[in-house]
Amino acid sequence: MAKSHADGKSFRAVLRVFALFGHPIRVVIFQRLARTPMTAGDLAHSLPVSRTAVVQHLKLLQAAQLVTPRSEGRARIYQVDPRGLAPLAQWLRQYRRE
Repeated sequence: MAKSHADGKSFRAVLRVFALFGHPIRVVIFQRLARTPMTAGDLAHSLPVSRTAVVQHLKLLQAAQLVTPRSEGRARIYQVDPRGLAPLAQWLRQYRRE
């Protein structure tokens, strides 16, 4: 049976999530933000990379809708955005045994 265009698009979204999580720093950033919202500076203090590098990783995660910022004064507080995990969750559901 031929795959629909929508199936291909969904799978590409899954592959993008896997690719983003292929970098260990992005995985750590995501895990920390899943526990508590933080600024890029807060994240950088506890990681072996610069604040600039953290900001670049956050931009990639934000573009994939995996994190979202909110402004508090001059600070940008990042938190996990579950919308970005939806394609992955949907893809995994097909393998779930009941």
